[in-house]
Amino acid sequence: MFNIVEKHQKLVKGIMVAITATFVVWGIGGYLGMTGDDGYIAKVGGSKIYQRDIDQAMEQQGSSQDQQQVLYSLVSRQLLLNSLQDQHVVATVDQLRDAIALIPIFQTNGKFDVTKYQEFLKQRYTTSAKFEHNMQQQIVLDEMVDMFKNSYFTSKTFQDKFISLLSRQRNVTSYVIDPKQFYGQINPDESAIQAFYVQNIATFTTPEQAKFQYLTLSADNLAKSIKVSDSEINQYMQDHADLVNNQQIDVSHILFTVPADATPEQKAKIKAQAEKILAEVKANPSKFASLAKEYSQDPGSAANGGDLGFFGRGVMVKPFESAAFALHQGEISNLVETQYGFHILKMNAFKGGDEASKRQLAREQVQKQKAQQQLSSVVDQLNDITYNKSDSLEPAAKQLGLTLQTTPNWVSKTTAQDVFANPKVQKVMFSADVVKQHHNSEVIDLGDGSYVVLRALDYQASLQKPLATIKAQVIEMMKSQQASQMAALQGQQQLAQLQQGKLKLNFTNAESVTLLGGNKAIDQAAVKQIFAVAAESFPSYTGSPTQDGKFVIYQINSQRVDKSLLEQNQKLLQQMSDQYAMISLNAYLSALQSKYKISYRADRLANNNAQGAGSN
Repeated sequence: MFNIVEKHQKLVKGIMVAITATFVVWGIGGYLGMTGDDGYIAKVGGSKIYQRDIDQAMEQQGSSQDQQQVLYSLVSRQLLLNSLQDQHVVATVDQLRDAIALIPIFQTNGKFDVTKYQEFLKQRYTTSAKFEHNMQQQIVLDEMVDMFKNSYFTSKTFQDKFISLLSRQRNVTSYVIDPKQFYGQINPDESAIQAFYVQNIATFTTPEQAKFQYLTLSADNLAKSIKVSDSEINQYMQDHADLVNNQQIDVSHILFTVPADATPEQKAKIKAQAEKILAEVKANPSKFASLAKEYSQDPGSAANGGDLGFFGRGVMVKPFESAAFALHQGEISNLVETQYGFHILKMNAFKGGDEASKRQLAREQVQKQKAQQQLSSVVDQLNDITYNKSDSLEPAAKQLGLTLQTTPNWVSKTTAQDVFANPKVQKVMFSADVVKQHHNSEVIDLGDGSYVVLRALDYQASLQKPLATIKAQVIEMMKSQQASQMAALQGQQQLAQLQQGKLKLNFTNAESVTLLGGNKAIDQAAVKQIFAVAAESFPSYTGSPTQDGKFVIYQINSQRVDKSLLEQNQKLLQQMSDQYAMISLNAYLSALQSKYKISYRADRLANNNAQGAGSN
């Protein structure tokens, strides 16, 4: 849960975060200067990226994102590194020394520990020179990205004014003009009804529709029919010991949040409160749920007594995960500190992790791998069978072990769902060969690793409804449109009179409105109009039509700055700054792409993605 929140925060920053959030310690294979066709996945100028680089990046981030996304991040990063190298930008010795000394895994009691550093080098690098070279690159890369982050500059005066404007709250009352009051004035004649019917003929036409049989094919449904031997399962478990650990745990927690900008004194005060509750929980574990409801500041779990439900590895942030998986049944942890604050954990239950479930998971992963390898061949077989036996899908279903499906209802382009909503399917589904000749369609690649082939069982052409059968509906639509226009006209006239001081109306339904806060009672378009009115004097007036045809005149009675919104809108300003910086960074990366040739080995990427699918 907490890791998911962190991932979304990173995604907001886009490429900028993808470039800087990882690789502080590991470096990538392209730095090693290997030559020749040695199995690289991508090449950026003279630097190469390998499968191990993708694996290490995903391991560091605790990420389950697609390998291709990680690859693109690595490519972007390497573009910047190439540029820095060509400009002979390097980190100083002092910068390098300070950066290494600040890495937590090299510290003991907050101070650099040379023994830990040397032990790390033994485990990861042949020499310190390689590690320090990678660190130098990371330092200058961070400096470059910081330059982009700081490129969008605004004055403190502007920021304060902007945040104040966003934090305004206006009190409004409203006067509603209902279009139904004008219905009695609208009596269209036959010629007007006929003209309206012709002008809106598409509205009164039933689209073409059909009932279909279809077969779907993907690696997932192909995998179900693949047999796997015990020896293959044993080999997979031996090669992927970590991946077949499917143990899940059910943990409850009490969270005491620590703001990012908390002072040491504030943090100590929060920790003291957490320790007090920890002592109470350990003295009486049965009170855990009630104490979580009272004290936990995690809105997603507090109401459930802190229960987070079952989760596996890679879901929570690392400190939380490590502490949680170390607990025994019913055990309560000591305080666990994460970037969110202090947690008290309680182990509720375990599941999975036994030999049978591990073997089942290994079986499924081997099936997926084999299915991915066989998919292209099976697609070709499906194409051959459905083309050569074009009047039925049953031979293909029987020969390939696929399930023949039928749409339960009539399907049109406007009502299509699932595979029939796919644009590629919609181009084919009502072709003459499919709906009139009742032939099998071509095998359609849906673009997501799955395929479909279909044939029409029954077909109805589009049908124009005769005016005589829907005349009442046509008249109702005419009245609705004309009455809304009349309501808007009256509203504009009354609004002008109000602004001139020539009219008084009975305004009701007081509402407090903020520009970005949203208000269910007022359309967002109307909110923008309310804040577009100059705050010179009150009351002021504006008006706006609603989606249901009404016209609402708003009386703006007062305005104040909602101080509770100031901090929230300060964060919004920072997000805007990050977005502008990201635009600049993207533009620079685009320029670098024309300078440094990028080549991909798509075949290797596809193969590795297939393997990755089996290991996630």
